[in-house]
Amino acid sequence: MANLNETATWEPGIFQIETTTPALGGPEGPVNTAPRQLANRTLYLKGQVDTLNSAVNAAKGDAASIDARFRALEKTTAMGDFNFGSTGGATVAHGIGHTNYSVYITSNVQTNGDLGDVYVDKAKNSFTVYNSGGFTGSGRYQITH
Repeated sequence: MANLNETATWEPGIFQIETTTPALGGPEGPVNTAPRQLANRTLYLKGQVDTLNSAVNAAKGDAASIDARFRALEKTTAMGDFNFGSTGGATVAHGIGHTNYSVYITSNVQTNGDLGDVYVDKAKNSFTVYNSGGFTGSGRYQITH
């Protein structure tokens, strides 16, 4: 018994066997037309599903699902107050555990021009804020990761 040859194409319609259709078999026989068309559609759809599965697997990366990866990538923020430490720096502890985050710094009071340039040195579980002026007043930070 031989198998039908399949081609990954979308068939626009499926042949309907009529009462007058001759019952001829073989690769091009009318009896095999509808099954061959359905097999072609099935192979075409399998290719589409395989392509989508590859895209989903690439999108989820090492995560269990795309949703799990999105949740891992969601941005979270932490904020709080600290006191600038002038050129000596002021260290603020956090529990992020990596350096892939952004820190936004602002002063809470007038600096009277004493703030100067601000520099942030990020570490895994803390960051240190330096300013080139002599400012040691109150500031606010926001971490986004």
